[in-house]
Amino acid sequence: MTTEVTSARSGLGTAAVANLVGGALGAMVNLVLAALVGRHLGTEGSGVYFLVVAVFLIVANSAELGADTGLVRFVAATRALGRPQDTPQIVRTAVVPVLVGGAVVVALGIPLALTVAPSGLSPVVAVAAVPLTVLASLTALALGITRGAGDPLAFPLVQNILLPAGRMVAVGVAVLAGWGVSEVVAAWLLPVPLVLVVAAALAARHVTGGARPEGRSRTAYPGFWRFSAARGATACVEIVLEWVDVVIVGVFASPAEAGVYAVVTRCARAGEVVQQAARIAVGPAISAASARGDHALVGRLYGVVTAAMVWAAWPFYAVLAVFAEPVLGIFGDGFDSGAPSLRVLAAAMAVATAAGAVQSVLLMAGRSSWQLADKTGALALDVVLLLVLVPHWGIEGAAIAWAVTIVVDTAVVGYQVQVLMGVRPPWGPILWAAALPVVMVLVPSVLVAATWGTGAAVAAATTAALAVVYLTVGALLRRRLGLLDLVRLRGA
Repeated sequence: MTTEVTSARSGLGTAAVANLVGGALGAMVNLVLAALVGRHLGTEGSGVYFLVVAVFLIVANSAELGADTGLVRFVAATRALGRPQDTPQIVRTAVVPVLVGGAVVVALGIPLALTVAPSGLSPVVAVAAVPLTVLASLTALALGITRGAGDPLAFPLVQNILLPAGRMVAVGVAVLAGWGVSEVVAAWLLPVPLVLVVAAALAARHVTGGARPEGRSRTAYPGFWRFSAARGATACVEIVLEWVDVVIVGVFASPAEAGVYAVVTRCARAGEVVQQAARIAVGPAISAASARGDHALVGRLYGVVTAAMVWAAWPFYAVLAVFAEPVLGIFGDGFDSGAPSLRVLAAAMAVATAAGAVQSVLLMAGRSSWQLADKTGALALDVVLLLVLVPHWGIEGAAIAWAVTIVVDTAVVGYQVQVLMGVRPPWGPILWAAALPVVMVLVPSVLVAATWGTGAAVAAATTAALAVVYLTVGALLRRRLGLLDLVRLRGA
C-alpha cells in the first residue's frame, strides 16, 4: 500500500512547494501592483481600473469553456492509465471549440466595448482588450496541459511570477510617467501575448506525436466536454461571484467606494494563494487516484494538503484582521476606511481554508455538475444579500454578504465531499495546524494591538517577530502538523 501511495503521489510535494512559493510571490507582486495603482489613481481612479480588470477576467475565464481544467483531468488520467499517446487527441478536442468561441468573443465584444466602455477609458484600449481576453484563455489551456502532465513548475512560473511581474513593470512605467487610467490599463494588458508564447512552448513538450489512439476519436470529444462544459459554466459563475460585489458597490454607493472595496477584497483574496497552490498541486494526483477508484488515497491526499493549507494561510488572515488599518494604508489615502470589511472577510476566508482542497476533490472526482450547482446557488445568495445590505451599509454590507456566501458554500461542499462521497481526512494534523496560528499569531497580535495600538511600525515589527517564532515552532512540530509527510513527497 505504501509503494502504491507513493507512486500515485509522485511529485506532489514538489508541486505543492513550487506552487506555494510561486503563488506567494505572485500575490505579493499583485498587492504591490494594487498599491501602485491606488496611490497613483486614488480611490475613484482605482474603481475604474478594477472595473476594467473585472470585465477582462470575467470574459477571459468564461472563454476558456472549462477546457483548462478538463485538460488537467484528462491528460493526468490518460497518463495514469498508461495511454500518454492520447494527449494530442485530448488537446485537439479542447482547443478547437475554444478558438471558435474566441472568434465569437471578438466579433461581439469589439462593438460592445465601444458602447459600454467606462468614462475615462480610451476606446482604443477598450477594443484592444477584447482579443487579448482570448489570448489569456489560450494561455490557461496551455498551462492546463502542463499541469495534467505533472509539470510542477510551469504554472507557478508563468501565471504566478512571469505575468504579475510583467504587469508590475509595465504599470510601474506608466505610473512613473504620470499617465492616466487608459495608459495604466493598457500597461496591465501588455504582457498577455508574451505569456501565451511562453506557456505554449512549455505545453508543446508534453504534446508528443505517436500512434493515433484506437477507438478514442469518437468518444474523447463527448467525454471531455461533458466534464468541461459544466466546469466552464462553473468558472463563469465563480469569476462573476468574485467581482459582482465590486460592481454593485459602484452602482449603489460610488466609484470611490468601489475602489476601496476592490482593494479590500484583493487583500483578503491574497491568502487564496495557499488554496490555489494546493488545488494545482493535488489536482492531478487526485484525478489519477479517482481514475483507479482509490478513494482511500484521495482521502489521504486531501488530509495532507488541508493541514498544510491551514498552517500556511491562517497566520496571514490573523494579521489582516488585527492590523487591517495599516495594511490598507499601504494602498494610499482613504483606503483604510475599509478596515471593518477586511476583518469580516479575513474571518470568512479562514473558514474556507479550513475546509481544505474540497473543490479539487469534488472536481477531480468528476463531480463538476455538483460544483456548478454549488457555485450557482452561492452566486444567487450573494447577489440577493448584496442588493439588500449594500444600499443600507455600503461596503460593510458587501463584506457581510460575501462572508455569509463563503461560509455557506464551504459548508455545502464540505458536506458533499465528506458525507456524500465519503472522503474524510485524518483530523489530527489538521487540528494541530489550526491551533498553532491561533496561539502563536492571533492571540499575541491582539495583545500587542491592545497595548501599543495598530500603527504601521507596530504592525511590521509584530508580524516579523511572530513570523520567526511561528516558523521555528512549526519546524519543531512538523511531524504533528503533517508537514513532514508533505516534504517527503518531494521527488517521491
